[in-house]
Amino acid sequence: MATARSVTELRRWGDLAVVRRALKARMPECCDSGSVGLKQVAELCRRDSRARPRDCNNMRDEMLLIGCDWDLAHDRLEDQSDRCLQRVADFLR
Repeated sequence: MATARSVTELRRWGDLAVVRRALKARMPECCDSGSVGLKQVAELCRRDSRARPRDCNNMRDEMLLIGCDWDLAHDRLEDQSDRCLQRVADFLR
């Protein structure tokens, strides 16, 4: 078992756990492949938005911010910035 070295790292692990739990619940086929990128996260957000209706404008803005923060040069979920992971996790909470 790994030990977090800082509060920031602990928060990052928590955000990753939220996203992975949502992927496992809504898209179990993604968990088998191991590589989760923007395409899978976008599909997860789409499915989540259909399952839990909310204000369309806020939801659109949140999705756009996730897309703006996503680093396409390093498409894996684990390679994204702390801010990007936090936005994805907040969207799914």
